[in-house]
Amino acid sequence: MQTDESPKKKRKIPWGLLYILATILAMVLFGVFNREFGHVIHTFAHLTPGFLIIAVAVTVAYFFFEGGITRLLMRSQSIRLSLGTCMKISLIGLYYSYITPSATGGQPMQAAYLRREKVPVGVSTAVLFMKFVCFQCAFFTCSLVSFLAMLPRLRAENPTLIPFIVVGLVINGGSIIFFPSLFYKPILRTLCRIAKGLVRKLRFLERFHLLEAVDQFEKDFGSYTDNFREKRGSLLLGILLSVPQFILQMSVIYFVFLAFGYRSVNYFEVLAVQSLLQVSVSFMPMPGASGAQEIGFSAFFQDYFVHNDLYTAVMVWRFFTYYLVVMAGALLVVADQLLHGRKKKQ
Repeated sequence: MQTDESPKKKRKIPWGLLYILATILAMVLFGVFNREFGHVIHTFAHLTPGFLIIAVAVTVAYFFFEGGITRLLMRSQSIRLSLGTCMKISLIGLYYSYITPSATGGQPMQAAYLRREKVPVGVSTAVLFMKFVCFQCAFFTCSLVSFLAMLPRLRAENPTLIPFIVVGLVINGGSIIFFPSLFYKPILRTLCRIAKGLVRKLRFLERFHLLEAVDQFEKDFGSYTDNFREKRGSLLLGILLSVPQFILQMSVIYFVFLAFGYRSVNYFEVLAVQSLLQVSVSFMPMPGASGAQEIGFSAFFQDYFVHNDLYTAVMVWRFFTYYLVVMAGALLVVADQLLHGRKKKQ
């Protein structure tokens, strides 16, 4: 008697999510063996909920900017997408960036989701690259200004942080030069030739029609550089809008301070310190820079949270700037997959 057994599909191990869970566990264990752990429940009970609600509102406003700038750059390519769709694509991109090493999964998944909206992969990749460049310009500029403003204090109080900040500035500044160079057609053509050469050497890949896919990608991606002068206005506006977007992202910690009762803290100083923390850990390869963010927060803000509440502050700040986005993104991905599945059946 013959039995037909369908081969079982290998389940992919979600290493990014496992790393995040391991980071959470490490934070809890650190807190248990920390003298401040006994104050956690007391501190949580005395937080001002109104300021935490404002922190959530600031995060939502950040998402609106993220989606709005994506929509703006898409329209420069004559691609009409609604703000809701662009916000969905943006949140999905943030979610996959946060759970993959060095944020490598965000843009590929955004391109995949944009393909459902009939946007060619080459065009969507070009637009997403420019969106990244816009944000990097704002990120680098604000961080550089913050570094110059805080340098005397850093030299006097915490000089060991300066090398990490400088490395972060160099890497992020270099990305502003590197990624726009991909829009220079000779460089794009060379990279595509290298990709096609690899496909020819690995002959088993040819069955997936990758050579044709690379040619189509080069054509779609290269189309972004055509009539580039007409897109300069959109690109400049994208950079200008990315500045308040970055400021919103960095402002969440200020409302965490207020929720903890630190009402006399200087907003611009907190904003500067937060941006320096961000630039100093931005090159870490862990998903969402988990681990480095928490350690960095303790190093940068240890002189600000002085009432045995630094550990609690790390937990609250990380929840609003990271875990809340991961949870919202996960729910959105699941819901979108279900809706997409129903549409395909219909």
